[in-house]
Amino acid sequence: MNLILDTNILIALVRSKNINDLHAFINPDQKKLYISIVTEAEIRSFSIRNQWGVGRMDILESFLDEVGIIDINQSLINVYVEIYSFSQRSNAAFTNYNFSSPRNMGKNDLWIASSAAFLGLKLITTDTDFDHLDGIFFEVKRINPAEFVTFF
Repeated sequence: MNLILDTNILIALVRSKNINDLHAFINPDQKKLYISIVTEAEIRSFSIRNQWGVGRMDILESFLDEVGIIDINQSLINVYVEIYSFSQRSNAAFTNYNFSSPRNMGKNDLWIASSAAFLGLKLITTDTDFDHLDGIFFEVKRINPAEFVTFF
């Protein structure tokens, strides 16, 4: 199964002192990597806010040249609606939920999740924002940020 990376994974990769080892840790089976166009926007905004230098920007540009970037288009809208209504516990297709109160996802995370679900990709992240979708819309692999320590 190919992978889609959350923005926090890209941040870790660019900040890494050993990007090749971290890349191998995140993607040991060398699957095709994707990001959403909103991830690209988030990482570029993050880089400006944090005043990344030429070295980090070169790493970012090189990485962006290697991954598939998924555009937002009409095809994702139905999946977005399904995931949003599921996260709000109001999707008529579901009677049982693995969470007791609505999960208010950020709009960018909804687009990332929609891309993962639509294309059948495993989402790699460090946060819990997608946990309630795991095994329902797509597979989530959550990495504890402490596991990155050896790469910084």
